[in-house]
Amino acid sequence: MPRLIDHDHRNDEIAAAAFRVLARDGIAALSVRRVADEAGIATASLRRAFPTQDELRRFCFERLQQEVTARLLAVTGRGRERAMRWMRELLPLDDSRRTELLVQLQLSRLALTDDGLQGHARELHDGVHRVCAAVISELGETGGLGADIDPVLETERLHALLDGLALHLIWTSSTDPAVDVDRVLDRHLDSLAG
Repeated sequence: MPRLIDHDHRNDEIAAAAFRVLARDGIAALSVRRVADEAGIATASLRRAFPTQDELRRFCFERLQQEVTARLLAVTGRGRERAMRWMRELLPLDDSRRTELLVQLQLSRLALTDDGLQGHARELHDGVHRVCAAVISELGETGGLGADIDPVLETERLHALLDGLALHLIWTSSTDPAVDVDRVLDRHLDSLAG
């Protein structure tokens, strides 16, 4: 009798293995064989799901977007509290989010020269921009923005701040970077309040 495969569980294992390979070894190491070895499954089995490296790369982009989106949608609260939680979800403040950022950087680097991946990289970038716009909108709706604030400009400024913080946190040796991040984000939100 053939074994039944839980495809969702299998995809979770494949995504986790691919993310580990990308974060640890870089984009050059991302291959069907390497991911199969990392996941502990047969290469032929993985190749049936992802016949080409391009399909595996697209899967990684899509999975990354799904995971971040799910976390963002789970954020609760209102006003400044919600804004802080959204911003923190986009930063590598734990091992999981650090791995996600490394995966995004590796895949986006490849997308610079791969037309088939550029749309996926752009969607991740645009997703961060939408979160920044949502933060500014949330603050505006709850009295957290000064009267003379330009929401379009502040969305751009927040996006740049979060991108910079994310890259800074990749290189920091601090054992608890969240403390400094919270101070930076609080200061930024104070500046928006006027």
